[in-house]
Amino acid sequence: MRSIVGVVALLPWLAAVPSFAFTPITPTATSHAIANANANSNQANIVLRAISADDEDDGDEEWTNLTEDGAVKIRTVSPTPNADAPSPTSGEQVSVDYVGTVAPRAWSAQDVVDAWLSEQQGLDALAPKLFVEFGIDGDRLVDDQFFTEQFVTTALAVDNKIKCKKLCMAARNIQKGTYDVGSEFDSSKKLGKPFTFPLGKGKAIKAFELAIPTMRVGDTARIVARCDYAYGKEGLRRATGEVIVPPYATLCFDVTLLDEN
Repeated sequence: MRSIVGVVALLPWLAAVPSFAFTPITPTATSHAIANANANSNQANIVLRAISADDEDDGDEEWTNLTEDGAVKIRTVSPTPNADAPSPTSGEQVSVDYVGTVAPRAWSAQDVVDAWLSEQQGLDALAPKLFVEFGIDGDRLVDDQFFTEQFVTTALAVDNKIKCKKLCMAARNIQKGTYDVGSEFDSSKKLGKPFTFPLGKGKAIKAFELAIPTMRVGDTARIVARCDYAYGKEGLRRATGEVIVPPYATLCFDVTLLDEN
């Protein structure tokens, strides 16, 4: 994880990752492991459905996907009372009040491919297809009864024992330092002032760069961002080492776009 001094700065981050290699083979039968994973997934889905139901009660506005895969989505919580309020454009200085909380990760198999597998270097080109074919979603990826070294060796054809072990450890590490869903990790109130940045200059997380231009001054919106549009595989730490955002965290932001004047 990276370190920052003081409050959270909404900046993107990149870092090196371990290298793994895959040899393409036809997927073998793993029905017993999948059945066990299904049982665990069903329990998690009950929780996620409850969270989704609570979220639906927040308002009647529907979510709008800001990426083709739904990695970033937005909904208006409270529209501006000013019908003529403008939307910001690239290069403008914008200010927002915000509250950031940890959201359910709820990765589909394609999310795993896009947000996690893409960070693992040296993979065979067939690997993403195998992950989707075997339905390796977020729950199965961190399930040590499903995503085992044997599964990785036989189904995903990682025949190097060290690489196999490293890949499984990388999957286990996703769970380290996770926070309770709904826990607040930062806000402009904690910052003591609105967060101000130049739009389109890479000074904010990618989710903000995508979402803020869709808002009008005075709007309050809720933004949900997958980790690769927030703080990614590194998460975020203070200079003291305190974890602010865990690795691979999906985040929710309640944001009000303020009038710069």
